Amino acid sequence: MSKAILGAHSIVKEEEESRQVREVQKHFAHPNYFNHIVGNDLMLLKLKEPVNTTKSVKWLQLGKIVKDPPDGTKCLVAGWGVTEENHISDVLKSVRVTVIGRHKCNSCEYYNYAPLITSDMVCAGSNGKKAADTCQGDSGGPLLCGFHLVGVTSFGAGCGNIYKPGIYSFLSKRQLKWIKETMKS
Repeated sequence: MSKAILGAHSIVKEEEESRQVREVQKHFAHPNYFNHIVGNDLMLLKLKEPVNTTKSVKWLQLGKIVKDPPDGTKCLVAGWGVTEENHISDVLKSVRVTVIGRHKCNSCEYYNYAPLITSDMVCAGSNGKKAADTCQGDSGGPLLCGFHLVGVTSFGAGCGNIYKPGIYSFLSKRQLKWIKETMKS
């Protein structure tokens, strides 16, 4: 990663009024990251220049704790990843996903403990009627529940499969501690 693009809606259009491009000075992978299936799928970027707050660029304050979203919670995910038409989207897309409890997500009907969905992960996808999911190219995007950043898109088994929902790195108390300590350094 050498550049971060902020405030963009379209990947192709220039959008000079809203887009900010910043060089990445340094990246910080989570020290316990081995691969996305094991967890800790988080990375922080330190930019060379500050970012300007605008109508299109805002940031969320990190609290001391992020509440684990209960089963059935409606959340929002966004990204430029592969769509149901099986191509990369030119414009930022979003979809509402429903949190599926870890016990159910680990059941034989869903992931069957392969991989194990841990307390540092959130399972979210279809409401059981209509497929809703993130896909390839969406990794690193936000999982927002009630206007709070709760997680980051990590992985899934395919895309849009009702019984293989998306898995998100949960911003648990432990993860927030790592983020805040890393930001201070």
